[in-house]
Amino acid sequence: MIFVANNVPQRLMGAILGVLALAACELQPVPTDTAILDEALPAGTAIPAAWSTSGAATSAVRGNWVASFRDPNMTSLVREGLENNRDLVAAAARVEAALQTVVISGAPILPQVGLELGSQRSELTKRDRTSTLQGGAIAASWELDVWGKLRANKAASAALARAIAEDARYLQQSIAATVARTWIANIELARLIAVSRQATTVYSDLLDLTDKKAAAGQVSDFDVVQARSRVAAAKAATSQIQTSQNQAIGSLEVLVGRYPGLKLKPASSFPRMPSSLPASGLPLSLLDRRPDVIAARNKVIAAFYKSETAKLARLPGISLSAAGGKLLDPELALLGTNPEFLRIGINLLQPIFAGGALQADVVRMSAKQSAAVAEYGQTVLEAFNEVETALANEKVLRSELANWRESLKDANQALEFANDRYIQGTIDMTGLLILQQFKLERQVNVIETEAALLNNRILLYMALGESI
Repeated sequence: MIFVANNVPQRLMGAILGVLALAACELQPVPTDTAILDEALPAGTAIPAAWSTSGAATSAVRGNWVASFRDPNMTSLVREGLENNRDLVAAAARVEAALQTVVISGAPILPQVGLELGSQRSELTKRDRTSTLQGGAIAASWELDVWGKLRANKAASAALARAIAEDARYLQQSIAATVARTWIANIELARLIAVSRQATTVYSDLLDLTDKKAAAGQVSDFDVVQARSRVAAAKAATSQIQTSQNQAIGSLEVLVGRYPGLKLKPASSFPRMPSSLPASGLPLSLLDRRPDVIAARNKVIAAFYKSETAKLARLPGISLSAAGGKLLDPELALLGTNPEFLRIGINLLQPIFAGGALQADVVRMSAKQSAAVAEYGQTVLEAFNEVETALANEKVLRSELANWRESLKDANQALEFANDRYIQGTIDMTGLLILQQFKLERQVNVIETEAALLNNRILLYMALGESI
């Protein structure tokens, strides 16, 4: 429809104003967090008021868990990993892309303005006459968001951007925890290598003693062979652990963004174990602390708005268009009468038949929303499980470590007695080697349990959504 600027029909203006009034329709409210949680969890699944593990703290979580280990090397490596890890760089880029998607999704809500320039050439074949018409115009179009479809689409993009940002934050925490745990693994391997080398020394000394006793006719060659076999086995065990350490060092160097040249040197002792359990808060508070849980909830919200967008796409679409400019006709230019023009239009499109695509999209988006809700419920349950398991394991590992240390103490004492008796000839080589092996195994048990306790504490910090 074309209208001269000075003669826009009153009925059209009235229709435009009426449409603008309809554009104030509110979006369908998103379900509350409580409603989403109730739908996400199986019927009858109740969240307790406190953690099941007795003795767990109930105050709010405090940050900076890395510093609580009082290990400057580990703190420095975590900081280096957060600055240089390539996965985190990629995650930051994904967050930026998601934010720009929100801008793109919201752009159609506002009028779109552009400049039109063109030239048309026409020819009257029977009169052998041609004419050229040139012109330019400022054109604007505006799809009125009467039902809220565009706003719902933008809200979905915003919720998804929040989810991506929370996923990036969770990745950041995961990288920090992985760096810390890999550092502890390197220390564990270094200590195991030290035990293995100690065993080599012990068995070598025992081999020297056995050679002397065999030369004196006090023992048989059987004792010598047994001792020599233990020396070779201890050396092989040392090499085997060194290959594992090479892999662990290379992995840690890659985590912090270094070239994996196996140059990093682990410490000889573990970080200091924080003396008490972290303040863990109430179970329900975990839902607003853990980034992965928050991200899963935002994905539910995004799916809800996507479903709303699909439903609203079945309603009429209303748009306004306007263009104004000047036509340049060479013949009229001689007379100085090139016309100015203004076009204003209103369009309405009511979908009638689309091969079932619109209804199928509603069903598809509703199914995706149901999937997002179920995935949120699974994420919540796994988060609770990680906290409960880590809290329970803390007590078990402390008890286990105390028992291994007590066993190692007794093994040391028993081995001292056995060494004296072997020298005196009242015990054979087999009995001595059994006690020596028992002591070495207890040393390994203590080291591995110390590492497990430290790792479990880091996992507990992660499970609780503790900040770095």
